[in-house]
Amino acid sequence: MTLEAKTSEPVATAEIRLWPAGLRTFREGVPKRIMAVDPGMQHLAVAILEGEKLIGYAVKTFTGRKSLPYMRPQVQQYLTGFLQKYAPQILVVEEPFYAQSMLNKNRKTLTEDIKTWGRWNRLRVYSYLPISVKAFFCRDRKNKESLAEAMVERFPFLKRYLTILPWKRRYWFHVFDAVGLALMHQRKINRAK
Repeated sequence: MTLEAKTSEPVATAEIRLWPAGLRTFREGVPKRIMAVDPGMQHLAVAILEGEKLIGYAVKTFTGRKSLPYMRPQVQQYLTGFLQKYAPQILVVEEPFYAQSMLNKNRKTLTEDIKTWGRWNRLRVYSYLPISVKAFFCRDRKNKESLAEAMVERFPFLKRYLTILPWKRRYWFHVFDAVGLALMHQRKINRAK
């Protein structure tokens, strides 16, 4: 379907695609929105990119029980809020890799649940290991600090989250991971064009 304005001057037309459920539309040539998720049993970070522009980010702290039947609806409700507000077309999820997260069955199941939620909501779902994100952006030291510094270099307004207090740093590192995940995927899309 094409849109045309009824005026005497010629107007550019844009193609609109409607998803079967009518949830979202997007225009050809407009940068796609990416929602990146860094899942965890205590903190879950989300970053939204449109092209290479960071338009939203947050960290959700889960209090109380850390069991999947208790957390699953909270995570889905939280992500649905981002889906409704930003209407992304792509979901990128960080896979568990490090020993602590690999040994945590709940963490692995939560990651799979998030990917399933994305497919149910008709998002294109991708996943990457955290080391591949760090290798993509970091030169010498491939750790959370160097990734955070690389993200601050690209998005200077994130610098306020690099504090001296170690407990706050750990909290905001989840956002830097999510932003790095989304930006890496966007740059891979750009390279493929």
